[in-house]
Amino acid sequence: GNVDVKKVSIPLIAVILGFIDGFNPCALWVLLFLINMLLNMKDKKKMWILGLTFLLTSALIYLLFMVAWLNVASLLTSIVWIRTLIGLVAITGAIINIVSYIKTRKTDGCTVVNEKKRNKIFTKIKKFTQEKSLLLSLIGVMTLAASVNVVELACSAGLPVMFTSILSMNNLTLVEEIVYIGLYM
Repeated sequence: GNVDVKKVSIPLIAVILGFIDGFNPCALWVLLFLINMLLNMKDKKKMWILGLTFLLTSALIYLLFMVAWLNVASLLTSIVWIRTLIGLVAITGAIINIVSYIKTRKTDGCTVVNEKKRNKIFTKIKKFTQEKSLLLSLIGVMTLAASVNVVELACSAGLPVMFTSILSMNNLTLVEEIVYIGLYM
């Protein structure tokens, strides 16, 4: 049916869509592997630094993507056929992912990165977590976080696009938009 996005609770939408987006299979396998590598480190201070760097870099990349898309959405969502197109893209992406899962029953859920590339990423994670130099480890974990977010966006761009479109339709202040994006994240 018709949903008036100006009457729906934006904080509720932010929490629900952000929660769903947080279970992105393309990012979870990297995160779980990284956590496993970090937990096996003897240097707990370095472990925390690398883990927090990964999380903060991921959040920053995702924030930049959402703010950039919000600016685009603000220009485009006033046009009815573009709003319809955004909705159709989100629905099509959902259907493709559900059908793909039903057909393959892949346990990891990520079809964007193949097994060979995944193993290459695991090797790189092992290498930079075992690196003696903290600076080189930080560069490695930041590069990993940035690349994972690019892959993650390929898996679930529909959710942040839909959310930022809803934000742009509500004529919010910049501060309100950032607060809601923060809540989503």
